[in-house]
Amino acid sequence: MDNHSDTLTTQNAALSAARAFLNKVYLWMAASMAVTAGVAWYAAHDLALFSWTLQHPWMIFFGGLGILLVMGFGSRMLTSGALAVLLMAFAAVEGLFLGPILLNYTQASIALTFACTAGMFAAMGLYGAFTKTNLSTLGRTLWMLFIGLLIAIVANIFLGSGTLDLVISGVGVIVFALFTAYDTQKIMALSQCEDEDIRNKGAILGATNLYLDFLNLFLFLLRFLGERD
Repeated sequence: MDNHSDTLTTQNAALSAARAFLNKVYLWMAASMAVTAGVAWYAAHDLALFSWTLQHPWMIFFGGLGILLVMGFGSRMLTSGALAVLLMAFAAVEGLFLGPILLNYTQASIALTFACTAGMFAAMGLYGAFTKTNLSTLGRTLWMLFIGLLIAIVANIFLGSGTLDLVISGVGVIVFALFTAYDTQKIMALSQCEDEDIRNKGAILGATNLYLDFLNLFLFLLRFLGERD
């Protein structure tokens, strides 16, 4: 009887730790999304900044990519505070990227797409958190699909095929929905780490991954649900 009680106590403690860690991850994710939304709104309404973003799209793209590379490869050397600053910087850069895009769509369709994205993200996040299936085997497949997706997007810049664009969008929705479940399960596993510094860094890096999942899911769904303004 005592062994059973001890087991239940251990399981409850582990579950509480996982929930607390996941809440921390989602707080960082919410903060980064708020920064992105604020910068996107400002970039869409400030004429000088709007013009600059249109003239320097590749600078914005490689700026964001550079920040992600520094976070990924420098996570062991960087402090959790430095990672947090980089996450907010990345969120601001993505806001610059989003501002001109969102101006092409009606506010109603953007709100609808956001609601659908939130619902799908929540469903896949819950699946990743509570499924007994080991999703780690999905990792390599998802990254291969992601690379193929990038190649198809670049190719379609030159081809301009509407049909291929729809196929890319459909595959993109599936890939990032699965990435959401995959990343959530990885975050849940990290919550059991006893090293507080690793957990603090992991919360920020996990929030970055989920932020990217949500953002890409939103952008691909926008191609289906977005109504041009």
